[in-house]
Formats: sequence, C-alpha cells, structure tokens
Amino acid sequence: MPWISLIGFMCSGKSTTGRMLARQLGWPHYDTDSLIVDHMGMEIEQIFRLQGEAAFRELEYRIVEELPPERDLVLSTGGGLVMNQRSMEILGVQGPIFWLRVDPRDVWERCQRPWAAKRPMLEGAEDLEKRIRNLMAEREPIYRKWGQPVEGGFAHPREAARHVMDLLRQREDFAAYFGRG
Repeated sequence: MPWISLIGFMCSGKSTTGRMLARQLGWPHYDTDSLIVDHMGMEIEQIFRLQGEAAFRELEYRIVEELPPERDLVLSTGGGLVMNQRSMEILGVQGPIFWLRVDPRDVWERCQRPWAAKRPMLEGAEDLEKRIRNLMAEREPIYRKWGQPVEGGFAHPREAARHVMDLLRQREDFAAYFGRG
C-alpha cells in the first residue's frame, strides 16, 4: 500500500494539488505543515521563532515517521522537508515522490498575496526574490534526487494533479489501482 508524496518549494501548490489528487483517488490526504500545527498548537512561524529551523525539521521527521505505513495516502510536505535525509528516506520507501516544480517568479508573486501564509524561511530578506532563488538553488539538487518532476507552475493545481494522475497511470506498480492488474 503506497504513499504518494509531493515535494517542492514553498508556494508550489503541494497542499492544494495533494487534496485534489487524494479526492480523485479516494485516499486520505495528509499535510505535514497542518499536522505540525495541530500537534504543536501553534503556527509554523511561531515554531520557527521559538525553536528554530532544526527543531522544526525534527518535528517534520517525527510527523512523517508516525504516519501509517500500511495505508494508501497522499502526503503534501513542507517545502524544506527535503533538508532532512531521514524524512526523505521514509518517503522513498513508502512510494512514488513527485516534485512540483515552480518558477521563482511565481513563488515571489504567490508569497506577496494578502492571504498567503507567512514563510519563516523568507522572513527578514532584504531582497525577497534573491532569497527565493538562493533557497531554490540550494534545494533543487535534493528535489531532483528524490522526486519525479511535475511542472507546478500551472494556472491551477488541478492541472498538476491531472499530470500526477497521468504519471501514476503509466507506472506498473500502480496498474492495479487503475484496473490494469
């Protein structure tokens, strides 16, 4: 019983795409950031401010480690979860990982929206676009190592979910889920 995991930079549409994908498959959807907020009783930015990034990455790992390994699920991860090798090893064992790619300019625009969540990794950046590009450059080799690329810069996450479904239909290990096995 596999997990389908979505990785990618912040604001790449992982949460929305994950919910849509889970609905199409009839599987539960888990979001690491939401699970952490529920578990800790505080927002991500508060956790970063009070405990720091290293403690947050450890929380992400513990959340992933506690997910049911024996059930089908769709997992949307936080953008920096890939920075913890142990978290990625769990995802890699559990099933396919898809990397929602997005252009740095799209991230910049999405982060500027009034309803956008605060992003602790971008706090205090004098040049926001440069900070986004630098973080993306740091993480891209890890995203590339672990995830099958899916363009996340679509006009709507529905397109990314459709693309992931098309990729899943092509996989032999998913044949039974699509009536081919």
